[in-house]
Amino acid sequence: MSLYDCAVIGDGPAGLNAALLLGRARRAVALFNTNSDHLAFESQESILRNGNTPAEFMQYAKEKLGHYPNIHSIDNQIERVIKQADNKLFKIYTNDGKGFLAERILLTEGVKIRSDIPNIDLYYNKSIFTSPYCYGWEIRDKKLIYINETNSAAHTAKIIYNWSEDLIVATNGNEMKQNEKEKLEEKGIKVFTEKIKEIRGQNGMLSSIVFQNGIEIHREAAFITPSLYSTNAIVQGFSCDLDEYGLIVVDYFGRTSEKNVYAASDTAQPSPSEIVLSEATGIQAAIAINTDISIEKF
Repeated sequence: MSLYDCAVIGDGPAGLNAALLLGRARRAVALFNTNSDHLAFESQESILRNGNTPAEFMQYAKEKLGHYPNIHSIDNQIERVIKQADNKLFKIYTNDGKGFLAERILLTEGVKIRSDIPNIDLYYNKSIFTSPYCYGWEIRDKKLIYINETNSAAHTAKIIYNWSEDLIVATNGNEMKQNEKEKLEEKGIKVFTEKIKEIRGQNGMLSSIVFQNGIEIHREAAFITPSLYSTNAIVQGFSCDLDEYGLIVVDYFGRTSEKNVYAASDTAQPSPSEIVLSEATGIQAAIAINTDISIEKF
C-alpha cells in the first residue's frame, strides 16, 4: 500500500496549488480528483487566466503537475478515510478497492449551493452567478436580479449596482430591514420579499423570474448569495470542529482541530468565492503542512 506525506482531496484551484507547492517541497503527494464542478464557467478575475474555461484551466494545471514524479494524480473516487488506531496514519479507500496511506490529509472539495428555488442548477454559472467580480463585466448594463437567501442583501446590492443600475433585489421569502429597503428604493432598486416560484429561460440562459404572487419580471442574468453546504462527506469520519454552517473551522494556515487534518478553499472559507483566493488558501495550507512535517522530522 503506497504511503504519501499528504493526501490532497479535491482537484479544484486550492487542491492543485497545494499539490504543486508540496511537490516542489519534495513531498510525496496523492491528489485525489473529485471531478470538481464548482469552478466558474470561465476564470475572469485572474490576469494570467482571464477568459480560460474550466477545462483549459484543469488541462494546464495537470500538465504542470505532471513535471513532478512525486505528485500522483488519482482519478478513482474516495469511499472512506479511516484514521489508524495509532493516530499516525490515515488509510484511504477508493471505489475500485485500492488503499492508500497518508500521514496528513488536506480537504479542498469546496462547497455547493443550497437553494429551494426550482431548477436553479440549470442556470448556475451560465446566467446565475455568485461573484460579480467574475462576471460583472460580461453582464454589465443588463437587466439583473440579485437574490439573497442569507443576509446583508443591501450591502451586496450596492456593489452589484456598479455594474448595472437596472437591478432588482429578491429575498426569496425573507424580510429586509425597512431602512435598508428604503435606501435601495431611493436608487430605483425594487425589492421583492415574496418567494420565488420559478426561473424561466432556455439552455441555462435566464429570461424571467416568477414569484409566488404571480408577478413575473424579465431579467437577463442574476447574482445569488445562497446558503452553502460542505461537500466534504469525509469530514464526518473525523472530529474536526465545524461552524454554524457546517464548514470546517481552521486557523490562518488551514489547520483544523483534528491533528494532521487541514482544510482549504471554500470548504473552510466560503466567501468571497474567487478562484485566486481559493488558490491562496491551498498555498497557505500546503506551507503549514510542509512546515509541520519539517519541524516534526528534523
